[in-house]
Amino acid sequence: MAGKEVILSEEGLIKIVDEIEQPAGGGGGDGGGACTTQLHNGAFSDFKSKIRQLKENEIASSSLSVKLECAEVPQRLRSDVKDAEVYYEPQVMSFGPYHHGKPHLEDGETLKLKLAATYFLENHGSEDETYEKISRNIEVLRICYNPTSTEKYTNEELSVMLLMDGCALLQYILCVCLGDHAEYGIRYQDLSRIHRDALLLENQLPYQLLQDLMPTFFYDARKVIFLEFFGMTENSFLKELFFGIEEGSFLRKMKSYCCRFLFRLLPLSIIEIINLNPNQKLESIENSMPCRHILDLYRQNFLGVERSCPLTHSKSTATVKRGLGSDGDVKDQVMASFRNVKELMAAGIRFEPSPTRYLRDISFSSSGITACLRLPPITIDSSTETLFLNLIAYEMSSNVPHDFISYLRFLDSLIDNADDVKELQAAGILQNNLDTHEQLADFFNTVSSNLESNFHAYKDVRVKIRKHMKSYYNSRPKIWMTQ
Repeated sequence: MAGKEVILSEEGLIKIVDEIEQPAGGGGGDGGGACTTQLHNGAFSDFKSKIRQLKENEIASSSLSVKLECAEVPQRLRSDVKDAEVYYEPQVMSFGPYHHGKPHLEDGETLKLKLAATYFLENHGSEDETYEKISRNIEVLRICYNPTSTEKYTNEELSVMLLMDGCALLQYILCVCLGDHAEYGIRYQDLSRIHRDALLLENQLPYQLLQDLMPTFFYDARKVIFLEFFGMTENSFLKELFFGIEEGSFLRKMKSYCCRFLFRLLPLSIIEIINLNPNQKLESIENSMPCRHILDLYRQNFLGVERSCPLTHSKSTATVKRGLGSDGDVKDQVMASFRNVKELMAAGIRFEPSPTRYLRDISFSSSGITACLRLPPITIDSSTETLFLNLIAYEMSSNVPHDFISYLRFLDSLIDNADDVKELQAAGILQNNLDTHEQLADFFNTVSSNLESNFHAYKDVRVKIRKHMKSYYNSRPKIWMTQ
């Protein structure tokens, strides 16, 4: 942004207004007082009024953004997405106040009650004690949501809602991990719909609520349980414990009981060793950034650990200034849309899958003549659009960096058409479960259009690609050697 950005704090605004209201020189002299009075009756009074209004708006906006840990989808996104309710509203089960009580979710309420009852039965918890724990913190939980969605509920009604929703969600997560959904009358085809509902932005429960409700064995093993629920484990210890046992057999029916028994006996370190492959890390789960809800937790683990971009340090910045021009030039060059997959390949750049599936795990290396761009493997299917749109909505409605949006924009810059999708699939980077490659190309070209990305995300990779491309096209021998 050209020029300097001016930020006024609440105290600074108050001070400015107070100083404006004081006559110059402490108010001495009749002439000065008359002049001040005259100004206050004209444009100067309007100026003061605008400053006060700016202060009030800033305070209101800041207060609202801090309180809404469980936000709604921004209206701007709802307006831009056709049939928005298909992507942002639950189909089977509501969690929290935003969609509570809607007629088409009545069956979901019955299922939630059954799950919550099982939660108390299996975990030997007391309904009274658990309710008291929630009711003591209900004012803190209330301000996690938009006030217009909670004002119609008394503290007792909201406490009961969050009690049932929280217990049902935890029991459902465990149910999915153990594969015993049939015990609750959940059809296999409904599992994906409920899973989808649990990761909608407007269907989130405060993570602190879930932690308070977790029984000891769940809390100790929560890292493994959530990774399993998110589908982010290569092999499932929980589901493969009785590998090869036929459906409907007595041993199969004992599976759920035995798994829960082991959960209560095995320490967390052993569960992690059994359940995780050597390349899988838990660094991003409940990391230094506070976790707001399970969609936030999913995002953290989808992205992976923060990238340590060398260009963000002062020494590297100086190097960039000497090599690429001014700060403004650097931003323009970094954010410029570079060539698609096919054209990068023509310039001697090959594509390989990254060693992990973290979206931040994107790297570029060059040997001078040839180069390699590594991208994390990802699977795209019919449920991906809903998940991606809700992750976008979360970043747009909170103060977290737009790192997921930046990943989508990066993929969009690589994919122009079906040929690009075909090459990425051949390289083992994209697993396309949609009908056609054209459909996947259209998906990446539209899902993040008109959205602002994080300038710092992947900028080291973008700069290296641009440098390689410039060197390649300025060297006839390199062009000849790669043809």
